[in-house]
Amino acid sequence: MKEFSKKFVVGSKDTAKEIGSGDLDVLATPAVLAMVENAAKEYLHKALASEETSVGTLIEARHLKPSMVGAEIIVKVSVEAQEKTKINFSFEAFDNGQIIATGIHQRAVILTDVFLDKLALSK
Repeated sequence: MKEFSKKFVVGSKDTAKEIGSGDLDVLATPAVLAMVENAAKEYLHKALASEETSVGTLIEARHLKPSMVGAEIIVKVSVEAQEKTKINFSFEAFDNGQIIATGIHQRAVILTDVFLDKLALSK
């Protein structure tokens, strides 16, 4: 199984209160999801050709514990399967060694120009 870990520090812009997903100054669930997507994207980026990138296509998560501003979050993504251009990851996020989030994430490898051309055609 291929694994990759990345460290993030919770900033004031990552809080539920700031993002609008809640009322408290704690790590927002959407910020956790962004951390997961970023870690998976960075893992894949090393293997992609210059004309390729990856996009998130699915994420399922359980945000289990709160984290405060300043906390160091470690996100670990593990490749579970690959089907053609789709890569399936499992993930865990840790704060001070304790699991704060778990789930799955899928990314698709795409040709950047083709993807952007589809947007232009839809206008």
